[in-house]
Amino acid sequence: MMGKNRSTGSITVFLSLSLVIILALIGTMVEVTRGKVCRMQARRVLKLASESLMTEYSRPLFENYSLYFLEDEGKPLARSISEYAAGTLSPDVLFPDSMDVYSGTLRHVEVEEKRYAGDDGGTALQEQIVSYMKRRISADKVKTFLGKSGEMEPFSERAEEMEQKAKQEKEAVGECRNVLELMRLIDGVDCTGGRVKGQKYFVKKLFAGEKKPGQFGISEAVVWKAVKNNVSEVFDHLDRLQEESAKREFAKIVWQVGEKTKEALQIVTEMGSGLKKMNVSGDAGGVLASNLHILEKTSEYLGQNVTDQGISELKQMWKSYNTSGIVFDYAGINEKGGAESPMSVFSDAISGGLAKLVLKKEFQVSKKSVKEPDHYHSLYGKNRTRVKEEVNGVKAFAEDEEVDFQGAAKGIASMAVSDVMSCEYMKRFFSSVRSQIKEGTRLDYEWEYILCGKGSDKKNLESVIDRLVLLRSVINTAALLSSSEKRETAHTAALAVVGFTGMEPLIRFTQTMFLVLWGMTESLVEVAALLQGKKIPIVKTAKDIAVNFPELYRIGNAYIMEKADHLPKKGGRSFGYEEYVLLLMAGTGRDVRCYRMMDLMEWNIRDKEVANFHFGQCIDRFQVTGQFSYAAKFFRMPVIQKMINRQWNDLQQGITVHAGYVSE
Repeated sequence: MMGKNRSTGSITVFLSLSLVIILALIGTMVEVTRGKVCRMQARRVLKLASESLMTEYSRPLFENYSLYFLEDEGKPLARSISEYAAGTLSPDVLFPDSMDVYSGTLRHVEVEEKRYAGDDGGTALQEQIVSYMKRRISADKVKTFLGKSGEMEPFSERAEEMEQKAKQEKEAVGECRNVLELMRLIDGVDCTGGRVKGQKYFVKKLFAGEKKPGQFGISEAVVWKAVKNNVSEVFDHLDRLQEESAKREFAKIVWQVGEKTKEALQIVTEMGSGLKKMNVSGDAGGVLASNLHILEKTSEYLGQNVTDQGISELKQMWKSYNTSGIVFDYAGINEKGGAESPMSVFSDAISGGLAKLVLKKEFQVSKKSVKEPDHYHSLYGKNRTRVKEEVNGVKAFAEDEEVDFQGAAKGIASMAVSDVMSCEYMKRFFSSVRSQIKEGTRLDYEWEYILCGKGSDKKNLESVIDRLVLLRSVINTAALLSSSEKRETAHTAALAVVGFTGMEPLIRFTQTMFLVLWGMTESLVEVAALLQGKKIPIVKTAKDIAVNFPELYRIGNAYIMEKADHLPKKGGRSFGYEEYVLLLMAGTGRDVRCYRMMDLMEWNIRDKEVANFHFGQCIDRFQVTGQFSYAAKFFRMPVIQKMINRQWNDLQQGITVHAGYVSE
């Protein structure tokens, strides 16, 4: 009986152990399966909680600009996500009597990799704009705009060519102008104003000897006539030095002549061998240095008491003063060769600002302004597009004869689809000088601000007009240069203005300046028409130029308004004011445009709805990492944990999800 009981007991233990092993295996399989399901649930819970948080997007941004951004202020995002996840993870809160084998705990939430509106050059804003406009603008409209703007591509190269041509001619004419300046400083002859005029003080003003042209190295009657009454015999002054008034007068003349001599010597030194190329005879540097020494010694004598011996020494010294050692080539100079230059008329016309020229007199320019323009570009712009310090191109042309066309045509030919989308978005949500002004906006001319970034509507409008004039000047000047008839007209005018100098480089440069001026005046008329709502053809030929050369002397608001009123209406391959401004936008970096749009949106929302709104604190994308804990349900039998020598009370799940308003 005892042996039989032992055998039965062995089988019972074996079966018990087998049952435990089977239960452990089943529990392990169920727990592993449950763990995978819990991981899937955790991901869904975290994703749902993150997306629930994103429903708290800024209402003012959405209602005013159709943008989805989450304000990262106030309650921490991690806390909000935890609260959204709590109900899903603990269903017993909602259904106390139910049992859920998948209930768990969210122990920790961390929100990372937030993408703010201004990060990476405003990429978040650009992506949302493109996503929004894809649903509201047809592909055909984009292709049409790109097709028209593509016609500007050849003018980018032409702009560079014309700019280089003007620069080279200006460099060549620089020596001519140096010689003209030397004529004024040394011979006392001013040939720059279109007429030969004598000067009061110059190097050859004082002389010792006979008063005749040869004594001064002058062979042209016109030149001698202009200067002969301004020269004075030095001995006449020296003989009267005992008189205090005569001494003061002579000291003044000596000082003035000395200053002119110093200026001339500096130019001669800079020109070097270039003097001979310009047909300037004699050792100009040596003569000027010698004369300057005499002038300085004379000043020393005049600073002392005048004595007979001193006067005698001065007379002896002045016999060496050279007035014939420097000879200029005045061949071709005529007394009445210089007509009035239209450049001076143009310079006077723009002195009051371009807006006064191209806007109707009754138009009232907005007086709105902001204290911190270009705020977000200044904040984020350290490693982004640098905005070149803007120079008034039209003013630089009028005052310094600088031709800067490349900046006006920059980037237009390389417009991308995203650029067009961004521009079309601006048409929907921002106002311009030509569109209906919205109430409650910080600035009225918002397009103009996005393009120029200045602190007032007036300054932005002036800058846009300047850029439009330069852009159209590229096209108009190219048309004029392609016409032999127009070039000949400009050459004839150049001869009439500077031909009397006989300097061919100066004549060629003046011809080029007149052609650019002609094209620029045509552009002023076109911009005036654009601001009146008319459309202007993208490309023009010489026969389409409305301004005649003689009319360059009539530049003014009344003339421009008259010409603009009579411009014919154009369709087809033409653009209006808004389209031309959008073309100019292509030359502004995407990041700059986005930052300036952020400025406008923030200002307007602050003024109308939320006083402390900060667009820079808004995000559109982030990464969430959550640490979940799920209590073990099928693996907590003490006998099983003892067998495997492991206490397994819960499952730990680390989950990472991404959330964003625009899909990657």
